[in-house]
Amino acid sequence: MADALEFYKMTGAGNDFIVADNRGGAWSVLDLPVLARGLCRRGLSIGADGLILVENSMRARFKVRIYNSDGSETAMCGNGARCAARFAFLKVIAGKQMTMEAPVGVLEAEICPDGDVRVRMPVRAEPPERLDLSVQGHLVTTYRAETGVPHLILFVNDVERAPLATLGPALRWHPRLAPDGANVDFLQLKDPGGPHSIRSYERGVEGETLACGTGVTAAAWVLRKLFGRPGLQRFATRSGRILEVDVSETSEADLAVRLKGEARVVYRGFLMDESLKEALT
Repeated sequence: MADALEFYKMTGAGNDFIVADNRGGAWSVLDLPVLARGLCRRGLSIGADGLILVENSMRARFKVRIYNSDGSETAMCGNGARCAARFAFLKVIAGKQMTMEAPVGVLEAEICPDGDVRVRMPVRAEPPERLDLSVQGHLVTTYRAETGVPHLILFVNDVERAPLATLGPALRWHPRLAPDGANVDFLQLKDPGGPHSIRSYERGVEGETLACGTGVTAAAWVLRKLFGRPGLQRFATRSGRILEVDVSETSEADLAVRLKGEARVVYRGFLMDESLKEALT
C-alpha cells in the first residue's frame, strides 16, 4: 500500500467530493467501492457525498469515475463533473475549455470568466413522463426525467416543510421504479424568475445532499418541456448556493443543457497508510 495518496476535498454548491488524480493507477490497486464507503463516512474519515477519480481517456482530455458514498459507481453527477473540471484545470490536466469522458458519454466543460464552472449535461430529448405513484395510500404526482441518472420531480408549496425524510426514500425505492429506483427532488417555484427552491434525496447517498446537479437539471427540463418556462432557470439549493441551468433547443437534434455554479477546493490532503487501512476495513 502506498505511503500517501494526494486528494483534494472539493465542493460543488455544497455537494462535496474527494477528488484524486488516478492517471498513474495508484488508486486502482485498492478496493474502490469499499474505499469510497470508508473515506466518505462523516465523522470517521474525510467525509463526502462521493469519491471521484480522474483517469486517462482515449476519447476525451480525461475520464472520470464517480463513486457514491455507499460505494456504488454512478453514471453521472453534475456537481461532481464540475468539480472534476476545476480539479483538472488546477492540476494542468486540461485548459479552461475541456472534454471529459464519463459513463454517460463525453461531456464538455469550461471554467467561466466569473470563476464558476459550466458543464454540458446529458439529457434525454423526450418530454418528462408524469408518474402518479401510490405511497401509503396516497397518490403522489411526480415527473420523471433522465439527466444521466433518473430523477423524480415533485412540486411542493413549502420546500422547508416537505417530508423529504419519509417521502424521499419511499419514492426512491418505489416498486414501479425497480430495480434501480430514482433520485427524488422537491421543488418549490418562485416567481418571477426564481431562484426556485429545491431539495434532493439522492440514490447512493441515501439521504439529502446540500445540492444535486442532475436534480436541478431535471427540474429545469421539466419546467421547460411541460410548463413552457424559459430556457434559463436558477435554483437555490439546500446549501444556499445558486445553480443555474440553461436549456437551449433549436431542434431535437440540436439540444444543449448546461449546468453552471461554483466548484471549489476546500482543502488539499494526503491519505497515509493508517488512514487507508481504516477506510478499507
